[in-house]
Amino acid sequence: MYEQALKKLQKAVRRFSRKHKGGSMYVFGVSEPSRYVIRELLKCGDAVCGVIDNDVRKQHMYCGGIPVIGNEEFMEDCKMKRNICVLIISPFWREMKRQVIMDGIDAAHIKEIRLVSVAEETFLLHSIRLMQGREIYRKIVKPYGADYRIFLCPYTGTGDIYLIGTFFRQYLRAEKIDKYVFVVVSKACKRVADLFEIQNVTVLPDTDKCSMLISYYMAQPDICRMDILNDSWGEIYTNPIQWIRGYRGHNFTDMFRRYVFRLPESAKPQPPRLKDEREAVYGLFCKNHFPPGKTVILSPYASTLADMPMDFWEKLARLLQKKGYTVCTNSSGEKEPAVAGTKAVFFPLSIAPQMVECGGTFIGIRSGFCDVISSAKARKIILYDKNNWFYNCRAYEYFSLNGMGLCEDAVEIEFEWNETDAVIQKIDQYI
Repeated sequence: MYEQALKKLQKAVRRFSRKHKGGSMYVFGVSEPSRYVIRELLKCGDAVCGVIDNDVRKQHMYCGGIPVIGNEEFMEDCKMKRNICVLIISPFWREMKRQVIMDGIDAAHIKEIRLVSVAEETFLLHSIRLMQGREIYRKIVKPYGADYRIFLCPYTGTGDIYLIGTFFRQYLRAEKIDKYVFVVVSKACKRVADLFEIQNVTVLPDTDKCSMLISYYMAQPDICRMDILNDSWGEIYTNPIQWIRGYRGHNFTDMFRRYVFRLPESAKPQPPRLKDEREAVYGLFCKNHFPPGKTVILSPYASTLADMPMDFWEKLARLLQKKGYTVCTNSSGEKEPAVAGTKAVFFPLSIAPQMVECGGTFIGIRSGFCDVISSAKARKIILYDKNNWFYNCRAYEYFSLNGMGLCEDAVEIEFEWNETDAVIQKIDQYI
């Protein structure tokens, strides 16, 4: 979601929370907005009992740390709980509300946060955004000149930027490009680009500015000389490539190699050259009293894929501590609090692989951060929800670090929603 939309959604959730305190709250549908809304509701002190989704592949996984249930399980809950509230968050809330009512849920229980769809935006708004996009493009080009190639990375996920980095130099050589500007949407993405020593990086202030730039590109492709480095993007409605994600073994690496960079199968992802950061790494370890080789870095947060409930991480941390390890949580701030009983630690992405190597062990839910530390010579245990599908295949099949060719030594574990204790046992055996 774009920054402007997130701010509007945050305000809407807070208004909703003030009006509907108490009772048993459910969110309808597994989606990025649902994860964001759950996080905001929990901040407001509201309890979310479950996420309702009719897709059986999504049931019995987690969304924002909350179990995903089917309609039948929800109806059973209704028999035991009072003041039920089902919250719908979507531009298509009317259609979804009709569907929920047809599924047997009383209309009196249903509340909605009405997002605005692109189709509802006016011609005037599109025109304004196009002109704003033109100004953004001109500012990007001005310091360099018209003969520089513009590359836009529209996604804020660090995993996408990392994968782009593994192929970018090969692509520049193949296309004989030596003048370019590399445009990203966050400082975190710039830090990943810096790992690969990519030059002339421009950071857009937010995703909304990226959307404006794409609007201008779509309207004036001959004037806006720009390549979008993504296997597909929602606003590029002429590009249907996203629908073959996972089809016949097309994984994350395959999609970028074939359809973004048009490189041959022989082209392999090339990790960045890690710099000697021993002074910075040892400084952090000394400051936090982390013993080298006996520190486990937990990474429990993911923005795109499924996640695990916090009590899993707490049990895992206690087990590791009993085995003599010091346990810390990779945290970027208050939105990613430390697992109970562990210390929050923040370190720049530029030294993340070296931090993992020094600690000796990394355990995390699959996220873009896993791509960044994939080349670290350390124990790497990566967790995937077996019920989490990404287009035409399971998330594990599409995003496996080993399968993508980013490393060969990751221990990758798929889990079912009711198997969290079994996952801890598997980790215990490996450690």
